[in-house]
Amino acid sequence: MYAYIHIPFCDQKCSYCRFASVWRLQELQIETYVQSLILEIEQSNLTTENTLLKTLYFWGWTPWVLSSGQLERIIKSIEKKYWFDDSIEINLETTPFNVTPENIQAWEKLWINRVSMWVQTLNNDALKEIQRGNKWNIFTALDNLKDTKINNISIDFILWLPYVQKWEILEDIKFILEKYNFITHISVYMLEEYYEPDMIIESKYDNITYPDNWKNMWLKDEDFSLEYSNIKIYLQKQWFGRYEISNYAKPWFECQHNISYWNHKEVVSFWLWAYWYINKTRYRNSDNFSDYYARKNIISEKNNSNDLFLEKVMFSLRTLWINRELEKKLDQEKIKYFLDEKYLIRKNNLLQLSDNWVTVMDYILSEII
Repeated sequence: MYAYIHIPFCDQKCSYCRFASVWRLQELQIETYVQSLILEIEQSNLTTENTLLKTLYFWGWTPWVLSSGQLERIIKSIEKKYWFDDSIEINLETTPFNVTPENIQAWEKLWINRVSMWVQTLNNDALKEIQRGNKWNIFTALDNLKDTKINNISIDFILWLPYVQKWEILEDIKFILEKYNFITHISVYMLEEYYEPDMIIESKYDNITYPDNWKNMWLKDEDFSLEYSNIKIYLQKQWFGRYEISNYAKPWFECQHNISYWNHKEVVSFWLWAYWYINKTRYRNSDNFSDYYARKNIISEKNNSNDLFLEKVMFSLRTLWINRELEKKLDQEKIKYFLDEKYLIRKNNLLQLSDNWVTVMDYILSEII
């Protein structure tokens, strides 16, 4: 079993964020959420007592929001509900501002063994535009992580941010890896246009648009594709294997929680707008604080064989390849077309997405399924 917990409070919400989160509230309101979260964990009846937990993934913990005491209470409540695997991966997502010597010491005592920290870019203009401090905050955080007992450190980058020029992210990655050789995992995401007029809105958090001037500062499509490819080549030379379209890891340092999700493993989630996956059924909490506290609007949906097939194709292409058995069930004519046009490539009898066309992966999927 794999567990996921989200803390939906931010000191300042980023310009492009569509996740279920709000700006930091008063401490009393944060404590109310923590108490409700712990109560949800204690009262959950979708899993049996003492289920073995292989990962515990904390996401969304941003500057000065949770105290170490509140984090400890949450972990203790999980520990009472589940057995922890001897090699459990306990991951904490964080911002550079939060990576202080005091916090690191508290995380070590709580057996947190993986830290995932955003970098996004070292371009100060871009960081200011997306409201994420400056590069010196990033360097200070990485300096603080140098001698930690936490041996799995992941950092995130984003392509297509405003003000960031061609090759700049690649150079940022080179600079950080040369200066901080303890990094074990790197994610390189793509900034997406999250909201369009004809988009299906599942939550109020989906309705996010970007400033008009951002489009004038983005990389051109052809430059983006080339930079993505060059980043992949460089990271592979540094022994970072790509195991998903946006994720690279040194051997044995792949994110176990994400791998479990992509392989349809059972996942329990505790938080506002949480998604569970148990016994081929998805459950979702409300995205409204009042309803979440009252345990209202919990939606369940049974996945049928067709749903599972579609997701398996999608995750297979994202995680590097589609095998021959799965390929036989897809549109052969469309596959031939995409192979001829180099959108897809065949390697070792496996179907893969070409680096030049990662930006249109959703379109390719919609055509071949």
